[in-house]
Amino acid sequence: FTPGGSDVPFSLSDYQRSRARETAGDLDASRFHFQILFVDNDNFHGRIAEGMLAKIAEYNDALCTLFPYSATVTEILSESKATMLDSAAPEGAVEICDLLGLCSTTCSEDGTSFNLSYLDQYDLIIALDEDIQSLILRSLPPDSRYENKCRVMSEFSSIDFCGIQNKNGNMTDKALQDMIEPELWERAMPFYDLAKESSSSLISDSKTTQSSNNDDYIHQPRMVLSESGAAVPNQAGWPLVEASMLVACGGITRFCLDTMDAQFDVAFQSLLNLHFNKREHLDDYSVERADDQLRLGSLSVTGCFSPKERHARIEKHFNELRAKFS
Repeated sequence: FTPGGSDVPFSLSDYQRSRARETAGDLDASRFHFQILFVDNDNFHGRIAEGMLAKIAEYNDALCTLFPYSATVTEILSESKATMLDSAAPEGAVEICDLLGLCSTTCSEDGTSFNLSYLDQYDLIIALDEDIQSLILRSLPPDSRYENKCRVMSEFSSIDFCGIQNKNGNMTDKALQDMIEPELWERAMPFYDLAKESSSSLISDSKTTQSSNNDDYIHQPRMVLSESGAAVPNQAGWPLVEASMLVACGGITRFCLDTMDAQFDVAFQSLLNLHFNKREHLDDYSVERADDQLRLGSLSVTGCFSPKERHARIEKHFNELRAKFS
């Protein structure tokens, strides 16, 4: 997909969907889980994003499906040299994780330096901003083909991106919001319209404020008064960044779970097409016997579906065969 091609006007939604399809195509659900690595350059935002995703994954019964981690990138990337100035957990990050009810052990651990070998070890690399993504990709050979699995966190705030595999068609804002547990959603809700439109520069710009005065950055009021005296979301400091990261983590969860479901849907249909494709199969197999046949050598696929789901899919396939041969 080429943005703004000569014959087709540029569509941001189409562009985001195209990039999402590329990333989904590079993920492999056959291991029944995805390992996701957040990469920052401050040993601060990545560990919070890791905790947020773990919390949202747990809320969506995906604690054993999505495994988040975090690492910090340096200005020099190589497989033999990767160091950080200070790997200790920043006090501000630990304070935020405690406030949000995130895993205290994960949040307080020493940071990990990013290594280019992680591109092979993790299913999805999520850079906290575009500068970090660019640094990673510039460190790779031109033909490395890792770009599809190295995305910017803000991309997942878009329902066009994270909803690409949604079975019900276009994803809705409500569906994305429902991914976030109620207590966290209450914190993100006032900022949602701002968060879903935020760019990666939101986090990179916030680092200037953070580094100059960490307390001011973290302890900004969530709401402020406008010139007319109305309470409006505060767009300075941590509250908006927090909301944007929560929305993006909800999008990441939805994207990964939908991608996994879509891949197993295709795999199960391929089994049906392979084993049952002739007229005589309709006479030789009941739904129950067909299910037993599929499960003999394909538990890695059939095990992802309940007996009720398998039987419904087999029945549908048999009905399509009857229509084909009638």
